[in-house]
Amino acid sequence: MVKSVGLYSRICITCLTLLFALEAVAAKVYVHRNAEGVLVFSDTPHPDAEEISPKSKIESIPSSTPQTYSGSSKQQAQSPQYQVRLVQPIDQATIRDNTGSVYVAVQVSPTYQAEHQVRVLLDGEAVIQPQNRSVFMLKNVFRGEHKLKVELLDANGKVIASSKPRTFYMHRASVIKPN
Repeated sequence: MVKSVGLYSRICITCLTLLFALEAVAAKVYVHRNAEGVLVFSDTPHPDAEEISPKSKIESIPSSTPQTYSGSSKQQAQSPQYQVRLVQPIDQATIRDNTGSVYVAVQVSPTYQAEHQVRVLLDGEAVIQPQNRSVFMLKNVFRGEHKLKVELLDANGKVIASSKPRTFYMHRASVIKPN
């Protein structure tokens, strides 16, 4: 019994020694600024990095010259450049639906804000009131060739982005009945 207590003590002391040794090795933290001027903390050294201790207070941070934006303040305040793309129907699609229903799916990137709205144009005319969703269903579209386009509007109703026009063909059963 005495031998087993001594063995457990040795194992515990060995484990604690290894634990403290591993902590001392892992305790090295390096800090540097990347090309964009952002602070980067890492456990691997970098040529411009400074070693810091995670347990001590950071009294100095490596300095860098701040990068200035060369554009005007108007350009900085502008909203992002939106891209609008028609996902459905595909270009030159033939849609066979006797009710004349067409599903329209739109993709806008980056994601538009809540005050923005999407307007669907069929043959150059708005067919649905502008809404803030990206899936629509057009009803009672007549037979024939049609041009579809989608526009993204800002809070004031100004067009800020639009899709390329897309052509589709609607096939419906004839209203003329054979004798």
